Amino acid sequence: MKNQTLRFYMLIELLLSLTLTSCGGGSGHSNNGDNNGENPPIVIEDYKYTKAVGDIRLMTYNSYYCKSNGATQSFSEAHTKDFADVIKALSPDVIAIQELDSFCIHRGQRYLLEDIKKATGIDYQIFFGSAANYDGGRIGCGLMVKKTLEVKKTEIIPLPGNEQRALIKVQLPKFTFLATHLDLNNLARKNSADIINKEAKAETQPVFLAGDLNDSPAWAPDQSAFPMLLQTFTIVSETAGSLPGQPGTTIDYILLDTAHTGNITVKKTKVVKRLSIEGDQKDISTVSDHYPVFVDIQVK
Repeated sequence: MKNQTLRFYMLIELLLSLTLTSCGGGSGHSNNGDNNGENPPIVIEDYKYTKAVGDIRLMTYNSYYCKSNGATQSFSEAHTKDFADVIKALSPDVIAIQELDSFCIHRGQRYLLEDIKKATGIDYQIFFGSAANYDGGRIGCGLMVKKTLEVKKTEIIPLPGNEQRALIKVQLPKFTFLATHLDLNNLARKNSADIINKEAKAETQPVFLAGDLNDSPAWAPDQSAFPMLLQTFTIVSETAGSLPGQPGTTIDYILLDTAHTGNITVKKTKVVKRLSIEGDQKDISTVSDHYPVFVDIQVK
């Protein structure tokens, strides 16, 4: 009888201790957002991609001639504004833009790069890499640089292609930026890579290459210019698929010359597919047939 009574009291004590533990009595542990708890805190993405103080944001974005990637395509001011709104929200310090036109007859003889700049409301310096004749005007790639960055020297270098291409070279105080849009022809891209490598090797400061390269290191070596480019450069941008509707396919890149990787710290990079614009979170797959790609850096 005495043993039964002892077992009874031991059982009561055990139940009381379990009750106190489950209530957290005096334990000081909580899972309400505490990293020491069993459950990690819930992180809600705001899609603002805010740049840290002191960082420089580099970006590449193919405009698709600002005709929209939606159901209704047209060369309109509204579609130009949609493209510019993405740039405004991300606020890159330097941005390479592809598929631009200038004074083409059937596109309202607009100067698209200037129109984009005005629509962003940001005080950019603009540089148009006029490459080929088209519809009474010119087409090519472009570059916009915030006026807070001093442009020391600019140069437009012709590149080969079934459609003539261009390389925009801008020297800034701490690095050089190359912007381009390579051709669809395999041989033309390889020949362009040779020219780009020579330009990079001639520089004494870090060199970034950005643009729609129409190429991928995942392609067979006989079809890709990357085996040549990666002799001089390394990819520093995210490669999470830069084409809407083609998951995993990336042809838009930002690269850094390998000779100066020790001079640059990459703080953040993203292929932006959803973005907070004027307070609304938007899927930007209909703005262009490419997503914007950015890299935030610091120069040591």
